[in-house]
Amino acid sequence: VWTFRGAEDGSAWFAAYILEESLSIDNLFVFSLIFSYFQTPPASQPKVLRYGLLAAIALRGVFIVGGLAVVERFKLALLPCAFILLYSAYGILAGSDDEEDLSQNAIVQATKRYLPSTDLYDGDNFFTRAADGARVATPLLLALVCIELSDVVFAVDSVPAVFGVTTDPFLALSSNACAVLGLRQLYTLIAEAVDAFEYLMYGVAFVLAFIGLKLLGSFAGVEVPTEVSLAVVVASIGAGVGASLLLPPPDDDSGGGSSGE
Repeated sequence: VWTFRGAEDGSAWFAAYILEESLSIDNLFVFSLIFSYFQTPPASQPKVLRYGLLAAIALRGVFIVGGLAVVERFKLALLPCAFILLYSAYGILAGSDDEEDLSQNAIVQATKRYLPSTDLYDGDNFFTRAADGARVATPLLLALVCIELSDVVFAVDSVPAVFGVTTDPFLALSSNACAVLGLRQLYTLIAEAVDAFEYLMYGVAFVLAFIGLKLLGSFAGVEVPTEVSLAVVVASIGAGVGASLLLPPPDDDSGGGSSGE
């Protein structure tokens, strides 16, 4: 992009890519929870991720194309996007540290209620035959559906964030697609270590707030150069990762010695 479309578009593409990849860290944590809840065998997880991420790209494409069509005709549509990003930033900072109980999750409950299924796996098949001969879904398909529905929820944050960086259809679509495609490899690398990046989400929250304020500023005639947006995104995410590595959380077992009787 930098070579064929220039430095400004190259910076916008890279900022959108880094932003989407950073927001996806939370996706990976949810993917891990879903796989754990459905007890998905590790050998079958890549198949779910492959189908899930390809469908996610298609869904993001629909959201981005539809959103840009609205923005081109009605620029004020960016105003709700700004408030969504600011609210998302607040939600990250004020969020609870308690792990979510997926048995009470609305997406999981709806999937299990409306999709006839069995609790038994049949290799890496999405469907199998029940004892009465009926064709039912395996937990592998339930995990895939939950991941897809979860991605729709995550798109509420990520698509407005991309619009805050660029409204060029090619840049928005291609950066989003590349970031989503990288999630499969990223999952195998950091899904189990996501808790180690304790301060990363603070950097993500700062970026969301910055993009939201940037969108609001554009209505007041304040334009932030693309290079500045890229610098803020990279610096914020880098600071979150760096702080997590340099200031690891204390071990739960340390410092809590028991007193003698």
